[in-house]
Amino acid sequence: MKRLIPIIAVFAISTPACEKVKNLANKGRSMLEAELAAKSGGGAGKTDPALEKLVDRTAEGVVFRKDLPFPKSLEVETTRIEEVSGRVFEKSEIGSGGGAVKGTITTTAVLRRSGDQISYQLVESVFADPLVKGQDAEKQVKRQILPPSTAAFVKAGAKWKPLSNDFHTANLAQSLSPVFDQLLVEHALAPHPLWFGNKRFKVGDTVSVSGKSLPMVVTGNATGALQLKLESFDAVGGHPCGVFSFSGNFTRKGFPSFEGSVTDEERTIESGKLWLSLLYPIILKQEDQSIQTMRGGQSGGNNVHVNGSSKVTTTRDWKPL
Repeated sequence: MKRLIPIIAVFAISTPACEKVKNLANKGRSMLEAELAAKSGGGAGKTDPALEKLVDRTAEGVVFRKDLPFPKSLEVETTRIEEVSGRVFEKSEIGSGGGAVKGTITTTAVLRRSGDQISYQLVESVFADPLVKGQDAEKQVKRQILPPSTAAFVKAGAKWKPLSNDFHTANLAQSLSPVFDQLLVEHALAPHPLWFGNKRFKVGDTVSVSGKSLPMVVTGNATGALQLKLESFDAVGGHPCGVFSFSGNFTRKGFPSFEGSVTDEERTIESGKLWLSLLYPIILKQEDQSIQTMRGGQSGGNNVHVNGSSKVTTTRDWKPL
């Protein structure tokens, strides 16, 4: 499951920053959602005819395929819009503090894969206060959480190493190398190691994922149980998908991000939807509403603790090159 909470963004909103945010405007949720809908078609759309020909569909249902060769060259642009409401507590060498945080986080990143070379580009990471009634979203000013950044890596033997000699990327490569394969799966640059069997699914069919089957939808070191129900068929950027509603809970330990943070999280999914590809073991879109507790920080230090609720929409523009 694509990065469920961009915890690194919440880290940037420490108590002093929370006070500053109240005096700064950002793009509002409604405008951001409109931008995402315009860009991705809102998840709904026509399937590319060439891709539709690859769907294994009969009168008995569809098979979620995993037999097609996975593309060796890919570009994936991920846009994530998250409404957060909760409290954040932070510890550092100079003290500790906490406060309430409420607003919308928007993150856009572009990842490219060419064989054993990976590039990551953080395009945008911004925060917006909730819109006040009558406020003009067009006049809101973005507050940057994280600056745009790039990093590139290459696999050398069993390890991932930086392509450049800059200190930041070298440190990232060193900390991420042991868990790099998790990041590739999370960002749809590699297939999920577990997927559906050869069973044909019809609308209304259900499936439970837990234990050894949980990696079908949750990447990393996780335990828990999720209930999925096939609701419909749809296309994301022309790519054919099965749309599942889902709910349940899981706990995940030590999950990394390309920004260098490591997070422990406990999540209860109250409701949500997953757009699962009918052609490859990947997730192209996710919407969910959840309650979570998260602990994490840079290089694995649990110096930030977040409690609260969130509504998330994550959409991937997935293009073989």
